[in-house]
Amino acid sequence: MGCSLRSIWRYKNKFLSSGPEGLEDKRRGNYRKLTDKVERRIVKCKLEGKHRSARFIKDKLKLSVHRETVRRVLVRHHLNRISLPPVKRVERFEAREPNDLWQIDIMGKMNFPFLGDLYLICSIDDHSRFIPCGQWFYRQFGINVYQVMYNSFVKYGLPNAILSDRGVQFKARQREGEANYQWYAHNLGITLKYAQKARTKGKIEGLFRFIQRDFVLENVKLVSIKEVNESFSGWLENYNFAHEHEGINKQCPADLYTPSLRKLTAKELEFILVHEEPRKVLKTASITYYGHYYRVPEEYINRRVWTKLKGSTLIIECGGEVIARYKVREERYQDIPKNLL
Repeated sequence: MGCSLRSIWRYKNKFLSSGPEGLEDKRRGNYRKLTDKVERRIVKCKLEGKHRSARFIKDKLKLSVHRETVRRVLVRHHLNRISLPPVKRVERFEAREPNDLWQIDIMGKMNFPFLGDLYLICSIDDHSRFIPCGQWFYRQFGINVYQVMYNSFVKYGLPNAILSDRGVQFKARQREGEANYQWYAHNLGITLKYAQKARTKGKIEGLFRFIQRDFVLENVKLVSIKEVNESFSGWLENYNFAHEHEGINKQCPADLYTPSLRKLTAKELEFILVHEEPRKVLKTASITYYGHYYRVPEEYINRRVWTKLKGSTLIIECGGEVIARYKVREERYQDIPKNLL
């Protein structure tokens, strides 16, 4: 009969005590079954205004059902995922000349099975889509942004302006003072612009999506960050000089790009773009610098030293004398042989 013996006994007792009225369903739940007529009204209301949500339709038609019930009706009729008409039109822009505007950003972490999570810091010319520099790192440190800026400026000169988001690497969080990125740009005569929304940086965001498809998936099995950066360097060469870009009428970025006339020598850039920080030498005759250990002579244990980062070269000084010089390491600390620490 589709019910238990206990239910039969309960119905029997209700009938004997209250007659036929005792068998009526007197539950007061929120469940309300929609009729075909009401369902047609819901569909009609949605088609009249495709931007209308299930909550809006429920209130407009004064339905006694839950909005989730209305949403399920929309799903059945394939009306739940419809692109909304733009309320405010999107204004597209493009720099008039090469080097008028660059964009710089950090791509969200990409997982390489043998390496862990890596971050790409990259710059792109807004007019030509040319990529001056891009490099993979384990961290999103400000000094990594500095290295990408330095390599871009040495090779292709200075842009008139740079567009970025408001990340801590690009803009100071305090009301007073400025981030290193801001200080360097001001001293080089570069105007800084900050995006209010991600779509403002649409060119570099689109580039990141392309890199994920075209580069990351093809190189995900690499086993060292050095191999990743070497492979990416070759990829950049092909992108800049051989890739037919849909956004510039299938031309190569290099066809539209020319190096900036505002170009400084490496020595001039090193004088301005030098990142200095103090450190104290540990008892192990080494200093820590952004997740890595660098050795110094033992006579400097417990003494204060100064670190100067010029491009990718780390110089350690004490009393105006250079006591050690290193190339900034790309590997994680635990991946470095102990004899090199």
